[in-house]
Amino acid sequence: MAQQHKGTRRQPTDVDKLVGANVKRLRRAQKITQAQLGQDIGLSFKQIRKYESGENRISASALFLIARALNHPVETFYDGLDLVEGTNPDSDDEARMLAGYFNAIEAPYQRRAFFRMVLEISESELYA
Repeated sequence: MAQQHKGTRRQPTDVDKLVGANVKRLRRAQKITQAQLGQDIGLSFKQIRKYESGENRISASALFLIARALNHPVETFYDGLDLVEGTNPDSDDEARMLAGYFNAIEAPYQRRAFFRMVLEISESELYA
């Protein structure tokens, strides 16, 4: 595997900036400071600020720790990114709403039940 040399660091992309903005949005929604989040995952508040502003890219391991600290699945940080081209805009809006409802559920057992229900419906013959 090729090594990157100092000064050749990849610049943050629009996706990196979106992920950082979603970290900020979800952190603020829980009324957690940058310092608190940094302390929870072993980083400085300055590093959290750089992630949220899109100045620095977030590594996979850091995103995992952030997701765990904020109690959100990693994919939540990609909200707003169209991963599938040619999809129906109405279904995209419904998917975002569904994700929002899911994220509003605080009790882990209720989240699992909701997930199982959606999975069951999506796999049932009644859905087809």
